[in-house]
Amino acid sequence: MNRLSLWTLAFICSLMTIFIISGCRSITPSVSYYILNPVIAGPMPPADADDQRPIIVGISPVELPGYLNRVQMVKRTGPNQLEVSSRHRWADYPDRMLQQVLGENLSKLTIDTRVYTAPWPAGLKPDVTVDVTFLELIGTSDKKMLLSAVWTITGSGDPSPAHRTALSETITGSGFDDLAAAHSRVLEALCREVADSLSGFLVH
Repeated sequence: MNRLSLWTLAFICSLMTIFIISGCRSITPSVSYYILNPVIAGPMPPADADDQRPIIVGISPVELPGYLNRVQMVKRTGPNQLEVSSRHRWADYPDRMLQQVLGENLSKLTIDTRVYTAPWPAGLKPDVTVDVTFLELIGTSDKKMLLSAVWTITGSGDPSPAHRTALSETITGSGFDDLAAAHSRVLEALCREVADSLSGFLVH
């Protein structure tokens, strides 16, 4: 084989390598990202009145089981089995998104309040603090969104007795966007329960 043939063979091999690498890259599945949304309608609270200080409500960092507090979206496919998706992910860690949406929902559900999520500004001391621990927050293969949470409200005195909330929400479709939307809806229902209990603390 002469030198020209060797160079031709090397050139062809290089082109084949480039095509193979390009082809592998082109079939790499894309990753989709999802967020939680505050689905309660209504404006945020108005600016403070000059003669009345609003009650400050603080939302503590929420707690989640470790297998749920991950960026990969998780579904339950059986009593002891989970599906963890590498292609469908939360845009942030769920505990941070949950804390934010809790705060935004409660801001719209309570009047004469200012709601802050921890860490709150330096020097700010909430009048009332809400603590939420999620025991379960997961979609299932039979299109149910399950929520189980324990939460307390602490005012100037002793905290209220611990509340236990268990909710189920229908997942309206089969996509991961439907799963994300069901998370937001079931969280709204929890926020309404918390807001009802908060009303007893929101007294000047």
